[in-house]
Amino acid sequence: MLWPYDKPAAEEFGRIFTALKRMGRPMQQIDIQIAAIALTLGDCTVVTFDSDLAAVPGLSVENWQDSP
Repeated sequence: MLWPYDKPAAEEFGRIFTALKRMGRPMQQIDIQIAAIALTLGDCTVVTFDSDLAAVPGLSVENWQDSP
């Protein structure tokens, strides 16, 4: 499935980027874009091995690598 990086996602990107910068928590641009898309889609969980996304306020993240 493909999800768009549209205007709402771009605006969410700006909010996330600013929040992370204030927290002193740099993150790769692509990770912020993924988080922004997930947050604008609503009730989404991002499944990843990358623990960086857990720093995004309000983003639901699961690491299936840690699951039995």
